[in-house]
Amino acid sequence: MTRGPIEDIHGLTEMQRAMLVRCVAHPDRPLYMGQWWALLDGDLDQETFCDAWHRVVARHSALRSGVHWEIKKDPFQVVLAAPAFAVERLDWSGCTDWRSDLEALLGRDRADPFDLKRPPLIRVRLITLAPARRLLVWTRHHLVVDGWSLGEILDEVLALYAGRPVPPAVPFRRYVDWARGRDPAAARTYWSGHLAGFESNETIRNPAGTAPDIAERSIDLSADVTARLLGLSRDERLTLSTLVEGAWAMVLARAGGADDILFGCVETVRPPELLGDLSAHLVGPQVAVLPCRVRLDGTTLRQWLSGLQVARTQGRDAGPVGLDAVRDMLGLPRDALPLRSLLAVQTYPLDLAAAFRGAGVELIESGDVTLPDMPLNLMVEVGASILLRLMFDHRHVAPVEAEQYLDMLATALERIPDGLDRPADALDVLSGSRLRQIEACLTGAALPPPAGTVVDLVLARIHAQPDAPAIVTRDGLWSYAELGARAAGVAAQLRARGVGRGDRVGLLLGHRPDAIAAILGIHFAGAAYVPIDPDAPPERRALVLETAGPAAVVTSRSSASGIVGRPVVAIEDVIAAPDSLETDGLPSRDDEAYLIFTSGSSGRPKGVSVGHDNLSYHVAANAAENHDLPIRRFLLTFPLFFDGSVTGIFCTLADGGALVLPTEAETRDPDALAALVRATDASHVCMTPSLWALLLDAAGPLGFTGLRMAKVAAEPCPPTLVREHAARAPAAVLCNEYGPTEATVWVSVERCRSETVDASVAIGRPLPGTRLHVVDARRRPCPFGTVGELVVAGPAVARAYVGAEPGVSLRWLDAPFRTGRDAASCYRTGDRVALGFDGRLFFHGRQDRQIKVSGYRVELGEIEAVLLAQPGIREAAVVAESIDGRPERLVAHLAGSAAEADDETLRRRIGERLPTYMLPQAFVRHGRLPRTGSGKIDTAALPPACPPQRRVEPPAGALEEKLAAIWADLVGVPVVGRHDDFFALGGSSLVAMQVVARIRRDLGLPAMIADLFEAPQLARLAERLGERVAVDATGGPALSARRRTRVELPS
Repeated sequence: MTRGPIEDIHGLTEMQRAMLVRCVAHPDRPLYMGQWWALLDGDLDQETFCDAWHRVVARHSALRSGVHWEIKKDPFQVVLAAPAFAVERLDWSGCTDWRSDLEALLGRDRADPFDLKRPPLIRVRLITLAPARRLLVWTRHHLVVDGWSLGEILDEVLALYAGRPVPPAVPFRRYVDWARGRDPAAARTYWSGHLAGFESNETIRNPAGTAPDIAERSIDLSADVTARLLGLSRDERLTLSTLVEGAWAMVLARAGGADDILFGCVETVRPPELLGDLSAHLVGPQVAVLPCRVRLDGTTLRQWLSGLQVARTQGRDAGPVGLDAVRDMLGLPRDALPLRSLLAVQTYPLDLAAAFRGAGVELIESGDVTLPDMPLNLMVEVGASILLRLMFDHRHVAPVEAEQYLDMLATALERIPDGLDRPADALDVLSGSRLRQIEACLTGAALPPPAGTVVDLVLARIHAQPDAPAIVTRDGLWSYAELGARAAGVAAQLRARGVGRGDRVGLLLGHRPDAIAAILGIHFAGAAYVPIDPDAPPERRALVLETAGPAAVVTSRSSASGIVGRPVVAIEDVIAAPDSLETDGLPSRDDEAYLIFTSGSSGRPKGVSVGHDNLSYHVAANAAENHDLPIRRFLLTFPLFFDGSVTGIFCTLADGGALVLPTEAETRDPDALAALVRATDASHVCMTPSLWALLLDAAGPLGFTGLRMAKVAAEPCPPTLVREHAARAPAAVLCNEYGPTEATVWVSVERCRSETVDASVAIGRPLPGTRLHVVDARRRPCPFGTVGELVVAGPAVARAYVGAEPGVSLRWLDAPFRTGRDAASCYRTGDRVALGFDGRLFFHGRQDRQIKVSGYRVELGEIEAVLLAQPGIREAAVVAESIDGRPERLVAHLAGSAAEADDETLRRRIGERLPTYMLPQAFVRHGRLPRTGSGKIDTAALPPACPPQRRVEPPAGALEEKLAAIWADLVGVPVVGRHDDFFALGGSSLVAMQVVARIRRDLGLPAMIADLFEAPQLARLAERLGERVAVDATGGPALSARRRTRVELPS
């Protein structure tokens, strides 16, 4: 507490109040402490030097002030007449490493925060290293000393030591009274308007229970760059602060991927009207942090910088506002940091080296350690050169990120003088060396262009290893010779119907061995295959056929009647033709390999045309990437109309491996799949992360000892899965693969390791031969760590869309980097990614309205178009909701007379045109949908779907109660009644698999996926399971004889 005679009591400035609030909230942290040290040479009179420090403390009231906040509502400063103060003298004459000792001293000093009530809030140490060499260490609190005052105090100490006169001292109260006399309401009004509409990309919080971990990086600009900037400042009448603020805004904009930037500027407030010439000599914290909001636009750099300077002057005239007030104006939570970065440009008119020299002492070197309260703190010191010092908090900013910030800032300052007449938003802050680093990380390993096609490779395998297994099922296997003979039979039937090179052939078959033969047979005939979902609504199948225009369709006898107006090959009628494997008419690399359909925003599915050149590249890239783990047996779980099946089929057969082909029912049964992996000794599997998690759970303690690689794809991979995989299948490599259909399945891969997984799992690095770009909204390369759109370039990029909306092109024809090797092959994925500093890519979601549902790509606009085609629906908006981290569910918001129809009626109507996985799980009715100011539907204003108010009849009996508890937990609803429908509650195919797994594990009952689809009501499901247990106990029919029901999952 304050002790001794009191000279004065007065209030605090707004800046002091803001610092005090932070210090009181964290009394154990060295907030706002500064540590300046200097290595001195010369014959220093220690007694006189220490006396000079005493005299300076006695001269300035700020140095004799403590702060109190517990006695009165408004905190105040107490100025003591003569507080206890002494310069601590230390003797380190025997030390061998003074730098290490100094670092340890500074660390101990930081661990001992000031008692803010007990002045002076400074500590001075004079340390003898040798008879003529000393260290001066000065620790101060910014509550009483700002950067300008630091120089003024040192200047006075040296002047008094040398016996020179010093200017009259002015009480700090004079400044406090002036600052507090300004109109705070006017300042709040100005800054509220200045910050109105600002939207931050992130809410920044300090991790709970952690202390700041501050480090520093610096760059010294060359004398030439410094001279050019100072000349520009003079010629254009722009302050150096304005130039630095503009450069820093450009850096933050590029690093943050935004054009509207907010940071803090430390403003020295020494009004000449207060004290005239004495203002420069007033000691005390005469600074304010002004929120600096900067918008990048297309005006010339000269005009833009002039505008910054005008805005800065207006903010200075309006007066400061506390950071708490800034936080409130931005609508941020109380525990959020209002600013991420702080900028201070120090142009103090003091040459410290000359000042010490004038006292007969040489300043050999000096350092200043400041402990800031923001994640990023940029200090710019102007002398013979411009020094850029960036202090950063390790909790928020990594050292490599800080170094990139500095590199971009230096580049911006170097390029500003030559860019005044160019648009401000066109100045590139990425240096040439930094761009080359980024390009190297996004370029896959060299891959020679494959010779021939995948068809050639498979044919070579058929001839080279005819007796080797090509397809393995639970019931047996097909050799390569048998597969080739079946495929030749399909090709012969197609040729008999006039099919040849350049044609397309529809494939309407499920998960069965002869479907693989049909795909090869279509290729042997020279055509491209068009896989069609056999269980899609008839109208959707008709749309696919109409768009693709196949010359024939290969299907089953039972489905042949649904094909009208096109030649049909019934797979059951195909006769194996081992001796008729013709090589004439085989496709070339210029021909189409397959046409696969994805969701389209217009309400119609669109096809992606993939060529044999794309496919052969894909197979070669996968072989190169996984050369250390060649495929022996590959479990194919993806359906044939999902592009993930392409990798399994062609990479396996081209490599001479065998496809492990589960039945349709097995692909939906984790227990059955796990058993099949073990029974067939599969070496490779590929599926969605959700399904792989279920398989790991089903595997139990036995795990998968023979497995060598597990690939997960089609949806984000959670970190928990990586750790679970390491525990259950430690011998297998886990690969997280990423890629759009338009880039031939996959373009990047991450080999996951549990010890390196943190908050998210990377999508890895580009496959061999692939070139990727991460670009911002202006189509410029993003720096490391910045989220942008992923662009794929190179041989992976497919040919074109078929049946897309007018004006929609697959290839990005005006890409800014569309030169040389990327001249004709760029695809904008619409996926948001960031390139990590370690060279790995991380997925950050979509930038449009496309989502993944159970691994399938879904355009929300397609669902909306189908809804709007229903009579009486006037408005429709479909959104994806995720509750408590559960899988996303589709929710349709509707307005119009027909919107009042019950959910099941609506779902049945649109189910005539949409597959099951695209049907909304919930419908929300509105009088009209909310709109933005531009008239668009405001999806952000749509309320979350609430479970409908319904009469719930509680479960009857122990089995129903246990089933209800499982449903409630996995679906995420508080109450489940005995007549509730699983899917009406929000259950999905994926959740159904989880429910079945839990019933088997927790209740020991032989449930199947089909049970939920055939008996989705709780009571019916309980009855069905109860009957089955009774039948099995009496030796009734086997479970496998039950009818199978289609579940919409790609895996």
